[in-house]
Amino acid sequence: MADQQTQNNTELRSIDTQSKRTNPYQNEHAIRDFTFTIDEPEKLGGLNEALTPMEYIIGSLNGCFMIVVEMVAKEKGLTIVKLDASSSGGIDRRGLFGTADVNQHFQTVTLQLDVTFAEEDVDEEEFIQRVQKRCPSYNLFKDAGVEIEVIWNIIKEEQT
Repeated sequence: MADQQTQNNTELRSIDTQSKRTNPYQNEHAIRDFTFTIDEPEKLGGLNEALTPMEYIIGSLNGCFMIVVEMVAKEKGLTIVKLDASSSGGIDRRGLFGTADVNQHFQTVTLQLDVTFAEEDVDEEEFIQRVQKRCPSYNLFKDAGVEIEVIWNIIKEEQT
């Protein structure tokens, strides 16, 4: 149950989902007008027909960062020529399987962002700080105590 402050916050957006089991270790989810499937590899009892929950989560980290990069670039009047992200996360599976008293989520995450701007005059430090402060997925990982490293490669195209 939400506390009084949360209930009175008109800026809160509700994200609602409906989920159903479709097969052992596989489920389908509906959010807005979209559906997606979550599954596990065959060796874990699934059909290996879709991403695992944690694969979606780390992919969402990339996507969230990329969206916030675009938002901040637009606010600063910067033109993105190219934007790529890659990430890797380490999970101690013993937590999920209940064989050790360890965190069940990512222990470490490394994210690399490659951004090419059309402009030469980019305050890289300020840009990075704004993006990292505003990225919900990044802060969710950080607040969960995940050791997260973000590697930024910012390239400024030379004007001819």
